[in-house]
Amino acid sequence: MIESALAIIGIFFIPPVLVILIIWFLSIERRKRNKLQAELYTKALEKGQELPANFFVQPKKKKNALNVGIICIAVGIGISLFIYIAADGPEKIQGASLGIIPFFIGLAYLLIYFIGKKQGDAEKGQ
Repeated sequence: MIESALAIIGIFFIPPVLVILIIWFLSIERRKRNKLQAELYTKALEKGQELPANFFVQPKKKKNALNVGIICIAVGIGISLFIYIAADGPEKIQGASLGIIPFFIGLAYLLIYFIGKKQGDAEKGQ
């Protein structure tokens, strides 16, 4: 009885706590970065130096298709293996085929990565 109550409480309590912790740590990191930028800005003003126009603009993180592709392929293989090992009977193969979807998405990302890399090499050569 107590175990089932703890399981239910854990299911509903742990995810929001994790989300709150992640947001909290990200905000601490953002505050540190902003504080360092403000200190640099004030030091530059005290010395009479000008800062570049894009000083406060944060660079956007670009997704790397190679990383995403490898992760999707690994997730697809993991899903297929998990279902294949856990299932019994004819559902074994049908369930394991669910991993094909992320697997092929990963292959598509790898294809995008290698085509983009080849096009980048061709543009540099011109």
